[in-house]
Parts: sequence; C-alpha cells; structure tokens
Amino acid sequence: MRLTRRNALIGLGTVAAGAGVIGGTGAFTSVDADRSVSISSTTDGSANVQIVVNEVQGLSDTGGDTVSLSFESLNQNAVTDFDGALSITPQGSNGPYDVTATMQDGSGSNISWVTTTVSNGTGINGGTTASVDIEIDLTNNVASDFPTDAVIAISVSQAA
Repeated sequence: MRLTRRNALIGLGTVAAGAGVIGGTGAFTSVDADRSVSISSTTDGSANVQIVVNEVQGLSDTGGDTVSLSFESLNQNAVTDFDGALSITPQGSNGPYDVTATMQDGSGSNISWVTTTVSNGTGINGGTTASVDIEIDLTNNVASDFPTDAVIAISVSQAA
C-alpha cells in the first residue's frame, strides 16, 4: 500500500480511535454533587387531607401552621366528652380510605386516659368526612398531668 496523505490520515484516525477504546469509555463510577430540597406545606383547603377543629364545648383551634387543640376548663374527677372535636376529610379518588386517630404523648405512647373514637372512618371515599370524638377521663388523673407535648396521631390510609 502506497503512503499517501489520505492513507496517512486514515491510519492516524484508526490509531486515535483505538487509543480511545483502550483508554476507556468516559463513564464514571461516582459523583459528589450538592443539591438542595425545598419542602413547603399547603393551606388546608388544598391539602390531601383536610382537618377542621370544631370549636365547641371550650375546644378551640389555636391557629398557626398546625392544627392544635386547647382544652379549657376540664372538669376534675369527671369524664369530659368532645363529640365531633375534629372533622377529617380525605381528598382524591384513590379511596376508599380508613381514618384512625389516637392521642399520644411526645414519645408516641397512647395516653391511656384519653380515648379517641372515629365515626364514619372506615372505607370512605374522597370528599367524605370522618368525625373524631375525644374523651378525657380525669376521674383518676389531674388536668395538669396532661402532657404538654401530646399530639393527635391521625392516619388516613387506603382501605384494604
């Protein structure tokens, strides 16, 4: 084969391509990259689950970005019922849903002398409201024993 400019360029191109194959594919095995995540909550009117505090019998919504309850004037040595204290309405069309609620202290343990009962909370469709009744039994406890870090744990899940 005669050495011409064309043959020389073809030969150099072949050598360069071969070196690229031998040298690697240019892939990598790890990357360190800084990323940021921004999470925000939506107003309750746009939420997947709407929660409303029914302000009755001394029960009040104290406002803010979370639903909080203020139990005022609890009767000592008595059982106080807050019927329909909360209304919980799942949204969406992925139902039916099951709604549960329990009153827990900050460590996640149920408060034994507080009972929560969910009415109409089994197998409900989106847009249907479940009602939560709260009963506080102070016959063997005092109101000051109520944990300041207590929460109502609400679960809305797809029914099996």
